[in-house]
Parts: sequence; C-alpha cells; structure tokens
Amino acid sequence: MIHDPVALMAFMFGLIAFSRWLERRVPAVQQISSAVVCTLLGIALSNVGVMPHASPAYDGVNTYAVPYAIVLVILASDLRDLKRAGRSIVICFLLAMTGSFVGGLAGGLLFADALGPETWKLSGQFAGAFVGGGMNFVAVGRGLETEPSIFAAASVADNLSTVPWMLAQVGLFGLLARYYRSGEVTTDPDAAERESARIRDAWSHADLSITEMAILAGLPLAILWLSTQLSPLLPGFPLVLWQTTLALVVAQIPAVRQLKGATVLSYFALHLFFVVIGTSAVISELATSGRMLFAYMLTIIAVHAVIVYVGGWLLRRDLATITIASQAAVGGPGSALALSMSMKWPSLVTPGIIVGIFGYAMGNYIGFACAYVTRALLN
Repeated sequence: MIHDPVALMAFMFGLIAFSRWLERRVPAVQQISSAVVCTLLGIALSNVGVMPHASPAYDGVNTYAVPYAIVLVILASDLRDLKRAGRSIVICFLLAMTGSFVGGLAGGLLFADALGPETWKLSGQFAGAFVGGGMNFVAVGRGLETEPSIFAAASVADNLSTVPWMLAQVGLFGLLARYYRSGEVTTDPDAAERESARIRDAWSHADLSITEMAILAGLPLAILWLSTQLSPLLPGFPLVLWQTTLALVVAQIPAVRQLKGATVLSYFALHLFFVVIGTSAVISELATSGRMLFAYMLTIIAVHAVIVYVGGWLLRRDLATITIASQAAVGGPGSALALSMSMKWPSLVTPGIIVGIFGYAMGNYIGFACAYVTRALLN
C-alpha cells in the first residue's frame, strides 16, 4: 500500500494521465468521461489495498483543489454567452433546473426514512449536480459536511447517472418526437464531429503564457481569501456560495474573459478530487447503501424528466432542444456534447455547452436552496 503522501500524489497524477489516455482511445470511456474513470479507479485501488482510504494527501486535495477548481471553472462563465446559446435552449434549461430542484425535494421527502438524517443534504447535492454536474455535487456536499461514507456512495450513484440518462433520452426521443413540434435542428455528422473535436480540445488543451498562468494561479486564491474575509458578514451563508458569487462577478470582467486555460486547469483539479472521492468508498458499505441511493437518484431524475418534457411540450419547444438542455443539466456540458454528437445535432453542440457551464455557476445556489427547504419540510 502507498502510504507516503508524496508518492501517493505522484501515483494519483499517474491515474489521471491513464484515465485521459483511456478516454482518447476507448469509445466507451469517452462516453462516461475520464473523471468517472478516476472515481472507479480510486474505488478499486483502495479496496484491493494499493491506496489507503485516508491520507494527508487527500486532506490537501479536499482543502485546496476542490474550491480552487470551483472558482476556476466559474471564471470561464460569461453570462453573455446565454444570448448566443439562444432563447429556446435557455428556456428549456430553466425547466431542467426547476425539475432538478423539485426532484431533489421530492426524493428527500420520499426517502428520508430509508436514508436517515443525511437525506436532506443528499437532496441538495443531487439537485445541484443535476443542474451543473459533479463539481456542484462536491461543492454542496463539502459545504453541508455530508458524512464521508455516505458522500462516497452517493458520488458513485451520481457518476453513474450520466450514461443511463443519455441512453434513456435517445430512446425517449424516438418515442416522443411525433408529439412535439419540429425544430430547426440541423443533422450533419461531419459538422457534429468537427464541433465536438473543437470543444473537447478547449477542455483538454490550452496555450498558456507565463503571465496567464500566474494570473490563473493567483486570482482564484484571491477570491478564496476574500470569500473567507466576507463570510462573517452573513453568518450561516455557506462559504462556497461566497466563492461562487465572487467568481461569477469577476468572470464578467473583460480582461478575465480573455484568459486562456481556466477550464483546463479546473478540469485537471476535479480529476484529482474524483480519485480521492473513490478512495473513501468502502465496497461493503457501497453494497449496503448503493441500491437505495440508486433508487433515490432515479426518483429525482424521473421528476426532473416529467417537468422538463411536459413543460417543454406545453411551451411548444422542440424535442431536440429539450433533450440537450436536460442532458446538460443532469450530466454537465461534457455529456451534452456527447449526446449532441451521437444524435448528429451540430447546431446544438455549442448551446448545450454554454447552458451546461451556466449550470456550473447556478448549481451551488440550487443545491443549497433544495437542501435547506428539504430540511425545513422534514423537521
């Protein structure tokens, strides 16, 4: 077993490189993403005795890498991009956000007895995750101090939600298309492939100058420090929401929007965290709580689906736009990209990415709101 923190960090960096290598070469891994692979490797290697379940190295990742990644990815959020995405997909994404909030609330009320006192926290985590993605799941869970073993088991359920929902949406599109109005979605396999490659490259490669590296290294630290200084002004207001709000404000500054590499660096930091999340999972505990958590997660998605599909039909939105907006919420911008590409909808690739990144910024607010409302209703 690797106990030395330095050796352990080096090994985790190697796992990230390996997961990225797999994503480039194995289509199935490309569909679930290298971040999910990192979680699964963490689970497997910690349970066979290669990596410990706890280490000072993990404490450092939890303390610094996660908030740093949250701030970095929000710094890449330009709210003006929503106009470029188009009114229709923004409307559908707002429906998806509503569906995730109501789903988290309903799931929390239905499963409170089965899952115990941490249920209200999980409601917020899943609601946040199904607005933005895994980053919001992590941020809300850290802010609410979810019990580690429950956190790990729920994280696995969250990570396993993306691909099943993507496959379900492909099936739903075939079943429901005749009931929705036709949209102006273009179907061009080559265009979808080109746009997909361009966006994937933007998340995995960046041409950075030393100046940009210095700013991207220091600016998130300044935001994290300022958040800590401001937090006493509103006692009880989660620190992560201070971080989210300040990052979102700073992201609208023109000079910040021109910086390259924020998404690449944040995605790297999140890979590191997902390895750590996996190591905290004990398979025997996963087996005990896994089925119930998976049922809980499916309930939230089912409520989300009813609201987004029925609401989209009532508002006369086309089904392709509804589909991509829902996938961007549940799985994040990466899965919206994958679904747009698989369905050969090049005109929805960029809008799906834009609303997915917007979801990163909004997911923390939705998650904490859902958690606190659920707790109030349960008490």
